[in-house]
Amino acid sequence: MSNKLVKGTVILSVATLFTKIIGSLFWAPFQNIAGDETVGLYRISFPFYTILLMIASAGIPITVSKFVAERLSNDDHAGARRVLKAASLILSISGLIAFSLLFFGSEFIANVMLNNPDTESSLKVLACAIVFVPIMAVYRGYFQGHQQMMPTGVSQVVEQVVRVGTVIGLTYWMVQANLPQETVAAGATSGALTGAIAGLVVVMWYNSRDLKAARRSGLNATGAHEPLFPLAKKILRYAIPISLASLVLPLIGLIDSFTVPRLLMAEGNTASMTNTLFGIYSRGEPFVNVISTFSSSLTLALIPAISAHVAKQEMAAVEHKTQQAWLMTTIISLPSCVMLAILARPLNVMMYQDDAGTVTLSVLAFSAIFSTLAVTSSGILQGLGHNKVPVRHLLIGAVCKVIGNFVFIPIMGIAGSALAMVLAYLVVCALNMWMVIRVTGVRLSLTRQFIKPGFSTLIMGIALTGAYLFISDTMDLEHASRLTNTLAALSLCVVAGVIYMIALIVSKTITEQELRMFPMGTRLIRLFTKLKLMRPSKTDIPA
Repeated sequence: MSNKLVKGTVILSVATLFTKIIGSLFWAPFQNIAGDETVGLYRISFPFYTILLMIASAGIPITVSKFVAERLSNDDHAGARRVLKAASLILSISGLIAFSLLFFGSEFIANVMLNNPDTESSLKVLACAIVFVPIMAVYRGYFQGHQQMMPTGVSQVVEQVVRVGTVIGLTYWMVQANLPQETVAAGATSGALTGAIAGLVVVMWYNSRDLKAARRSGLNATGAHEPLFPLAKKILRYAIPISLASLVLPLIGLIDSFTVPRLLMAEGNTASMTNTLFGIYSRGEPFVNVISTFSSSLTLALIPAISAHVAKQEMAAVEHKTQQAWLMTTIISLPSCVMLAILARPLNVMMYQDDAGTVTLSVLAFSAIFSTLAVTSSGILQGLGHNKVPVRHLLIGAVCKVIGNFVFIPIMGIAGSALAMVLAYLVVCALNMWMVIRVTGVRLSLTRQFIKPGFSTLIMGIALTGAYLFISDTMDLEHASRLTNTLAALSLCVVAGVIYMIALIVSKTITEQELRMFPMGTRLIRLFTKLKLMRPSKTDIPA
């Protein structure tokens, strides 16, 4: 992988990891303050917002990164700015339309479609955020096309910090004021609005700086006459299939909002208990989001990079990036899923005070490995220009999710929805990877890319299970305090991580080349060389 792609991936990975950690940790105080039922209302409201946001964005941010990268590969800097202008115009209009649909249609959606009147206020608040989020996303796409990931990373961090601060602050104040749960949920959703405004301010500042630099260097002097409306038409033609692909993921969430509460109520649960169970089911999402961080960041960097290579017919580079992307996704997500499944109970207590939904969390953990590989493979296909293929596969996955809900929820309760999610992503992952191999002819080494990481994960899993059972028995974790469970879970995660890294090195799953892609990679190489886990390299710098 090129140094710029690696650097961009690391920047986005660090920034996104930070935001995911904040986004995951905030569920603890939010749930502790507001309770599972309010969390359930909050979760039920979001899929409609996410779907309209995807429609409003129309896949344009990813398209912008591709179009900008192609123009920059031909030194057409003015053309890249023209792409930004056309995309901003499109999303200003679509954002206003999406806002109107959600805000003025909130009563119908809450009462008729969701059969949950308490979500109406939350839907109206979320509608306001749609005005700002698409424009922010366009500017992120523009800088990603330059393979400049810092603006995206900084804006993500600022957006998340402001969002979480708003959620926690307002939730605490509203609960203390004894306001109704639907009002508390609406106050929590306002974090999406304040965060979007803060993130937009950040990328606009970067854009202003970029404009000043372009004027000083004269990069906008030529090529600024590409017709705006034909360009907008090209952007839409390319973006709509990507939009449909992006739409399916929140569509799965919307499917859950429609089917899961109804199926739970059909089993005899009250409306209040159903909201509570849905909130418990949502406990696993923050953990899964953290696991998926790397693949999401890698995908954002892959699409413009692969597009640039395809434009130059550098197919060997495309194959190399594909192999590296799958390897790095597997060696990070697979052990994380196993670790989450084994330590589900203490991690659940650490975050949410009790162990409700631990079985559901353990099952849902395995969806992360398939979803991360599916997302990475989807990014590869989009970079190659096959935008409609991920759409078809995700739709198949959505159908599998619906069928799974109806089959497993009556048998397993809320854990059945988690199992349906795992199977749905398994299908999408298999279809996406098969299509990448078919389109690119990439040579897939099952041993290096899957069997060796699996073997290293197995070693880690056995060691972690033994250590967990020993500590659980010694410290009686089932009846121990929240702090004790937290310390045990975090300590075991660190130990498991060290064991897994050693297994990767000894089995030669990753080499010096892959280690250099990690933060402080050179220092890790020196450490493993001193420990005689790696052979000294002629190109390595002595300590």
